[in-house]
Amino acid sequence: MRRTLYYIGLAVAVMFLSTGFQKQPHIDVKNDELLVKFTEKDAFTISSFLTRYDMQVIQSIDKLNIKHIRVNSGQDLATIITELNKSGLVQYAEPVYMYSATITPNDPKLGNQWGFLNTGQDGGTAGADVRATQAWEISTGDRNVIVGIVDTGIDYTHQDLAENIFVNPGEDAWADPNNPATGNGIDDDGNGYIDDWKGWNFKDGTNNALDDNMHGTHCAGIIGAAGNNATGIAGLNWQVQMMPLKFLDDMGFGSSADAVAAIIYAADMGVQVLSNSWGGSGFSEALRDAVQYAMDHDVLFVAAAGNNGVDTDVSPEYPACYDVDNIISVAASDHNDTRALWGSGGGGDNCGIVCSSAYAALPGSNYGAITVDLAAPGKEIFSTIPGNQYANMTGTSMSTPFVAGAAALLLSNKTGLSVLDVKNRILSTVDKLNTFDGITVSGGRLNVAALLEFDE
Repeated sequence: MRRTLYYIGLAVAVMFLSTGFQKQPHIDVKNDELLVKFTEKDAFTISSFLTRYDMQVIQSIDKLNIKHIRVNSGQDLATIITELNKSGLVQYAEPVYMYSATITPNDPKLGNQWGFLNTGQDGGTAGADVRATQAWEISTGDRNVIVGIVDTGIDYTHQDLAENIFVNPGEDAWADPNNPATGNGIDDDGNGYIDDWKGWNFKDGTNNALDDNMHGTHCAGIIGAAGNNATGIAGLNWQVQMMPLKFLDDMGFGSSADAVAAIIYAADMGVQVLSNSWGGSGFSEALRDAVQYAMDHDVLFVAAAGNNGVDTDVSPEYPACYDVDNIISVAASDHNDTRALWGSGGGGDNCGIVCSSAYAALPGSNYGAITVDLAAPGKEIFSTIPGNQYANMTGTSMSTPFVAGAAALLLSNKTGLSVLDVKNRILSTVDKLNTFDGITVSGGRLNVAALLEFDE
């Protein structure tokens, strides 16, 4: 029976924490303005100088003998600066730098999210994170990007998630946005699903994809908790659309048949990234066909590597190990940039408040030099759970939405990328680490800032 069931990747440790952090501002320059400090204050010399270089003074900073100058006639700024600094007429000439206010969001529990910014809190290693704060200087997301979360559903009423939940533009809105029973009872967009305004429940065959576990809601928070809303946490994407695709039940189990239906639905509805924090040992041809269908529709399929501490080159985990090009299989790293180990089995951490003895005995994240692509934070990850709450959970289930969220953030910043473009960029911009060399394809851990900065 278990060969036709797929289950949640380990997600166990629950704790509540709080601190804050800062990050560096982005710097740019104006392309037609200079600050020039003259060697002397003689007005005739300065006037001759300005005429010679076809410039005009915008303002004078007399106490420092500095002129704020506009360069005319489309002259090349770098060339002018070089010439001025060699002329002997100035102490220095420099561009007018543009500074932005730091955009660190005001979400009060951001300090709990070591995977986004690790300052060494709670015994971690400073810098063992995905560089989210630097990435946010480039993009904070886009609601045109749709991420499907194939899981236990999402608490779409959550204070930190509600504004980033997918709404089907072809379906009439529910009378009560939080009550799927208030739809009009009509398949308005003709896709075969009645009142699917906020995703679908494939387990029960209804339009109520509300999370009755907490796993899917936790994954959603990592991908797209609303940022800078003075509430809770921030997701990697402050703006995005997350589609609830419920196929796992309240105990975290679901069938391959329901998983297939969820994937096909998502691909047909225009999802660009699928986050899949579940798996099992049963090889399903139908499920592989569904993943291929997603590939044919240019959908990235991010999957959990699994939590049994095994080499999946030898003991495969599905769907992560299917031979389909759109799959990214994700291992879990801890806050010291090593392969995450669960419970008392290693890593120097306990398992948290709700860790069963069975889970505590598991050795850690799966790995595989051929079948696991990269690592991402997956131990004691703080995120949303149902009922406007927040908690720590552990497992490759948590690592998976880090990568899915990174893909969405990339698509918000660079349009027109194919699924293979996105995958290749994610794998080529990891932080290379000895701890993942030889046990993952990329040999490293996700770096979101490098991903967004990458330019072939």
